[in-house]
Amino acid sequence: MASLFNLAGVAAVACLALAAPANAQNYLANPSFENPALAPDNSTVGSIPNWTGSQSSPFGVAYERAELMTPYGVQWGYTNNGANAIAQQTTKTVVANEVYELTAEFGQRTDNPAVTPTLELWVGGTVTRGDVVGGTRVGVQSVTPVAGQFAPATVRWTAPAAGPLIGQRLSVRLANSSGAQANYDNVSLTATPGVAPVPTLSEWAMILFAAMLGGGASLYLQYRRRLA
Repeated sequence: MASLFNLAGVAAVACLALAAPANAQNYLANPSFENPALAPDNSTVGSIPNWTGSQSSPFGVAYERAELMTPYGVQWGYTNNGANAIAQQTTKTVVANEVYELTAEFGQRTDNPAVTPTLELWVGGTVTRGDVVGGTRVGVQSVTPVAGQFAPATVRWTAPAAGPLIGQRLSVRLANSSGAQANYDNVSLTATPGVAPVPTLSEWAMILFAAMLGGGASLYLQYRRRLA
């Protein structure tokens, strides 16, 4: 009888494993600007690995400082001089009915004026110099950080069932429209199925097998109680 309960337990665990979602993958490269690794008080000017930015205004990676500590790691990305942006095109393509979630942290140093950065999700086009040329913007959110802190932003978008956007690559743009330096950190782009997958025949067989074992065990216990 113990073996019957063990089999029922194994089958139940297997069914739960089938239903459990996989860990979400971040489709962005260098999402927290820890590359290149810098010494304290150092920064890059005009370059961020895996990201593009405007060539007319400074942007780069900087080591955190007392005026603004990072929510993740020890470095953040930045853009200067008000209207400026950085962007990255991913290898992830749009899948019908898939749900995309884009998150990021936007900061303002205590020694800088207020900033109004935006988080943008794009489909298609070409990323160049912090802009997405020929793409379609499918989501945007603006934030107003408190001086000396980072503020979170989230954009969610569900792909249509069909249409010209399916199969095109996703891009992320971090932009600022006012103030001086805007700071960026902990950017993430994940995807999840919009509709729960239908179990295959073998998965249905496992589910039914677990139900049968559980029912058999219950009937056996009732039978033993009647004999006692």
